[in-house]
Amino acid sequence: MRRVLVLSHTYLQPAHRGKLRALAARGLEVTVAVPQRWREPWFGRPIDVAWERQGGLEVFPLPARGMGKKGELAKAKYGRRALRALLRDRRPDLVQIEEELSTIAARQVFSAARRLAIPVVLLTHQNVEPAMGWWERWKYRRTLKKLAGLVAGSDLAGTLARQAAPNLPIAVIPQLGALAPPEPEHMHHEGLAIGFVGRLVAQKGLDNLLRALALLRGAKWRLLIVGDGPERERLEALASELRLAARVRWTGGLPGDQVAGLWPDLDVLVQPSRKLEDWRETNGHVLIEAMANEVAVLGTDSGVIPELVGDAGIVVPDGDIAAMAAALERLTDAAARRTLAQAARARALRLYSDDAIAERTLDFWKQVVK
Repeated sequence: MRRVLVLSHTYLQPAHRGKLRALAARGLEVTVAVPQRWREPWFGRPIDVAWERQGGLEVFPLPARGMGKKGELAKAKYGRRALRALLRDRRPDLVQIEEELSTIAARQVFSAARRLAIPVVLLTHQNVEPAMGWWERWKYRRTLKKLAGLVAGSDLAGTLARQAAPNLPIAVIPQLGALAPPEPEHMHHEGLAIGFVGRLVAQKGLDNLLRALALLRGAKWRLLIVGDGPERERLEALASELRLAARVRWTGGLPGDQVAGLWPDLDVLVQPSRKLEDWRETNGHVLIEAMANEVAVLGTDSGVIPELVGDAGIVVPDGDIAAMAAALERLTDAAARRTLAQAARARALRLYSDDAIAERTLDFWKQVVK
């Protein structure tokens, strides 16, 4: 296997391409196709992408419609002629689609690659049973069976896929790795510096974190909230109601490179996501980044969080405000916090570095393409 084509809007941000660079360093010709223009609903400004090549990694912008419009990702699609031309010109030995099968873009790429007899691997984060009628479910399972393999972003996602396609080769590998600094930096400050990074939506459970912090009246702490979304006004009102406003700083959405600059000033990252019937946390990349930078991590038992954290952090039941408050109280102790932070970094270096993710991905690709 020499040439690989990966398609995903995730790689619009250069900071997210570490896995791809690590794959290219292993002798592969890696082309990553991304939407030519993207507008993130809650973070940052519109992104325009230009073609570039760095060593064995080529970034190829594809014309697309509907990419990044609010609530429209499932309906977005690539330009058909441009997609076919890319597949014909690059003639990859494998295509990996890193979008859910529920999106038109994923089904479009799958069909185009199949017409050229190119093996297709799908990366999925789907970790709850999707609401589908019998016809949609039949098509979904039929498509899964035609894949060369599937990469699941979590154990839960892998279990769901195995139920739908028992004979499909499946590997559980996070989508993104983390670039770990040789020596993590830590700024001196008073009290516990807490961070939250994510969309301000109800599923993320930030209101539960605020309520837990309200129980720590005697402790010195401050909270940095990075992100934006439809819940911001309600959350700001809640912080004021709980008399926490003076300790909370709201930055709004920040690009990945600016988020990376925040780690030296944080003691703990909290991911207080909810565990709902139709939604569990799928994206733990911010946890991986914090762990790699020797920041202690605290999360709930929602979705992918417990398996990423393992025994190198603290996991509490979703909705248990008292347990979250107790965990935060424990983290005010510098010695206990340092032990957890060092364990988190060791786990991230072993399992979640760009090199580790690339190596596991390449091994799986070799398994499914013979």
